[in-house]
Amino acid sequence: MAIRDLDTEKITTELSHHGFRRVGEYGFNFRVPLQKNLSFFLEGQPYRLAEGRLLIVHHGTIDLELDLEGHHLESGDIALAMPDTLAMANEIGIDCVVSMVTFPRMPNAGRQQECFVARCDENTQLRIDKYIDLIVLQAKRGNAPTDIVARLFDSLILDVQSLSSETTPAQNESFMHRFLQLLSQEGRVKHPIDFYADRLCVSAGYVSTMVKRHSGMTALQWIDRALVREAKVLLHHTQMPVAEVAETLGFSTPSFFIRFFRQQTGITPLQFRKRV
Repeated sequence: MAIRDLDTEKITTELSHHGFRRVGEYGFNFRVPLQKNLSFFLEGQPYRLAEGRLLIVHHGTIDLELDLEGHHLESGDIALAMPDTLAMANEIGIDCVVSMVTFPRMPNAGRQQECFVARCDENTQLRIDKYIDLIVLQAKRGNAPTDIVARLFDSLILDVQSLSSETTPAQNESFMHRFLQLLSQEGRVKHPIDFYADRLCVSAGYVSTMVKRHSGMTALQWIDRALVREAKVLLHHTQMPVAEVAETLGFSTPSFFIRFFRQQTGITPLQFRKRV
């Protein structure tokens, strides 16, 4: 899949202004204002993450979607997203200050590979701040061995990931969580509800009932939402013709896809591509 030609010089400049640095396979920027108009982090634009992301909110708020699940993050909140996560920032507070780490994979493959959001207590925040301070000190050395910094990153990510055991959802929420995870993985091609019911080992009626009860939206509305997200990713990040996007997402004809996209967003795929 050809990635759309981006203004890499502009992005590099924006990243450097925000203190973004790379050490080996890891990238980081600590305690920086999160602006709304960054070309690599646009409000309302979904992304498929090539790398994992650790987001730490120090101040302000951000409304974030991870694999279609909405989260409202405030000061003291942490979000951990795995590679290939479907992510989108719905709203970024004007005073939002965050730290962000990018990583290629979870350091320990034996741990659960799931996105999650957690609120940190004071002790956890202090511990995370110490990790950040150590990483910054090592990175500033200039000649610090890369493996030392990488192990500090690994320790930070594993420490944060261990918080996921404290965020176990209730049974009905767990079903919704599994449905949305499956939808974020399979939503690139349109599927009937029966597909998700079969994968979740329940009836289609159970899927419809539980999804509507938990979210207030029907399962079909969620499937349509996932399709729109995937369409926006392809339209924004690739040079695929609209007809190829339609085929990739499982639509029988380009005209059907165009009509669907306009019904869902109010604009055509080409209008969306020109706007972003």
